[in-house]
Amino acid sequence: MRERGSDAKLIGRNYRTSDLMAKVTGRAKYAEDFRAEGMLFCKLLLSPLPHARIKHIDLHEARRMPGVRAIVTAEDVPPPADSIDDNGNAVQASKWSERALTMEPLYQGEPVLAVAAVDENTAVEAIERINVDFEPLPFVIDPLDTLRPDGSNPRTDGNVWKVFGVPRPREAVLKWTEAEFEDEKSGRLPMGPTPDGWSHGDLDAGFRQAHWFAY
Repeated sequence: MRERGSDAKLIGRNYRTSDLMAKVTGRAKYAEDFRAEGMLFCKLLLSPLPHARIKHIDLHEARRMPGVRAIVTAEDVPPPADSIDDNGNAVQASKWSERALTMEPLYQGEPVLAVAAVDENTAVEAIERINVDFEPLPFVIDPLDTLRPDGSNPRTDGNVWKVFGVPRPREAVLKWTEAEFEDEKSGRLPMGPTPDGWSHGDLDAGFRQAHWFAY
C-alpha cells in the first residue's frame, strides 16, 4: 500500500491519518453533530415482543404535544415494490419483505411507528405517550421448530418466504412429518420437502458451450 501521489510505503510503518488529530481532540464532526434550520428529530417505537399483532394504537396524547410534527405508522408506508435485476428481468416483490414499519412485528425491536419532532427530547416524550395494544403471538427461534408437525409459524400467514410460480399466496405453510425428523435422533440434519425443488444441468456441456473472453 502506498500513499496516493507518493512513493512512501505505508505497510509496516507508523503514519498519521489526516483526521487523527481531529478525532483524538474531539474536534471531528460526525453526522450526529450537524444541525440545520428546520431540522426534525425522529424516534422509533420498537416492538417489545418477538412476535405480536397490533390491535390498536392510541396517538391522541402524542399528537397534541407542542413540537410534534408527524407520526408515521405502517399504514403510511407503501408495500414492497417489484424490482428489475441486472439482466433486466422483473423480480416480483414478496409481500413478506421487511418494511420500514409494521403492524405484525416478527422480532423484538422491529419498528412499529416513527415520531418526528422539533427536538430529540420531545420525540422521546411523544413515544412514551403512545399506547400500543400488542397481542402476543407464538414465535420460533430455530427454523427447524417451525417445520415440525405441531411447530409454530413465525408469521400469522405461514412459514414460507416465497412460493415460486404462485403469485402472492395468502398463506404458505410447510410442515415435515415425524418420519422426516428421524434423522435428527441420530444427530443428522433432517431433510424434508422444500417449497421449491433444486435442479441442475450438465456442467461440462455448459462449459463447452460457453463463450470465453480474454481480459
